[in-house]
Amino acid sequence: MPSQLADNESPVPKPLAGRLLGRAYRGVRARLARVHPARFLALGLWLGALVGMILARRRERRLTVAVDIRPLWEPLSGVGWYLDRLLRELALREDLSLRLYGPSLAEGEAVPPPVVPLPEGPTVELVTYPTPDNTVIPQGRLISLIRRLGPLLIAAERNRVVFAPNFYPPRRLEPAIEIGGAHLVATIHDLAFRHFSWSVREETLDLLERHLDRTFRLASCLVTPSEAVRREIVEAGLARPERIRAIHHGPGQLSAIEPTQRPEWAPRRYALFVGTLEPRKNVETLLEAWRRVRSVLDDPPDLVLCGKLGWKSEGLQRALAAGRNEGWLHHPGYVANEELSALYRNALFLAFPSHYEGFGLPVLEAFATGTPVIASDIPVLREVAGGAVLYAPPDSVDTWVARIVELLGSETLSRGLVTRGRERVGSFSWSSSAATHLDELRRAATSSGQLS
Repeated sequence: MPSQLADNESPVPKPLAGRLLGRAYRGVRARLARVHPARFLALGLWLGALVGMILARRRERRLTVAVDIRPLWEPLSGVGWYLDRLLRELALREDLSLRLYGPSLAEGEAVPPPVVPLPEGPTVELVTYPTPDNTVIPQGRLISLIRRLGPLLIAAERNRVVFAPNFYPPRRLEPAIEIGGAHLVATIHDLAFRHFSWSVREETLDLLERHLDRTFRLASCLVTPSEAVRREIVEAGLARPERIRAIHHGPGQLSAIEPTQRPEWAPRRYALFVGTLEPRKNVETLLEAWRRVRSVLDDPPDLVLCGKLGWKSEGLQRALAAGRNEGWLHHPGYVANEELSALYRNALFLAFPSHYEGFGLPVLEAFATGTPVIASDIPVLREVAGGAVLYAPPDSVDTWVARIVELLGSETLSRGLVTRGRERVGSFSWSSSAATHLDELRRAATSSGQLS
């Protein structure tokens, strides 16, 4: 009996860990057997090429400036157009090396195209790293590796300046400053987050509060689009006056665009508003003024609002719906440049009722297209527009009604505003703006003797 039982017993199974290790070992052996030696060679060549690219960038003798250009992959608002026009001017400079960092640093990664064509010129390099598909490591893993190591690769390139066109540098450019020794130049477009915190999106407010103190502390140079914003920074004690330069924008992106015909949906007579529909833009005051204007004029024009809906727009959306239902309000949202140019040129006037602005680019766009302007009476618009617009306090509906009725009732006044606007816009240019930006980039680089 004992021997019979022994004959029927099953073999003792191997421990689970041993079975798993054995299976993994056999799998690795099988994969290695299928890998051609040329794939290992290709991996070595790729690593060598990567090191060579970085060393070549480190040897660049021109002023090297790292710029994050991801805003060019989103529908362009004020910051996006500022970056686009500035880079197009700087791209023509042969004594500068602009290194542009888009949404992906890895060649071969599927990403959508930018909203506008990227600038081209002897200055420009869109920085990417190759990810071949013929090495022992699959291309997808190489892309993931580049994505993780991107900040360190950028730091290794030893850019002399990091230019942050939107308040603070993105995280992936921070090691270029902390490890690579680059100097930071940042554009502070406004201080709305301090003066009108209720008008700033909560996520944006949180990011600014967490990052801006560091920008004010580390930046070699700060750029503002107006003297008004520069003065606010100095008065708030955020940075020393000598570290801040006010540099006006150029006349907007529409000055060189041939307009199309007036859109078929556009009304016969209308006034125009351009901007994101959010609390700081004060569209509610404009809508209330428009209702009163309609009650006092026999043939009141319609109102066209060009811009996407922003945050805190729930109450505004109800007012927009009421105006649309009554037939006098049109909200096409974000429109293409050619269509926007046509809307400007055919508008009776531009209404710009903002509580606060850092510059007010739509005002210059109106000047360039021959459109009269009624704007908020705030310091920055006085600085930019001078005496070429009609002013109204942003919170005075009565004054807005009076200005609208006054302008619509006087062809002489309208023509005079157009003339003064065209004269005024002539003092703004992107070429001049870019040249002054370049002065600040060079000043930052020489602040520690990095650039001779």
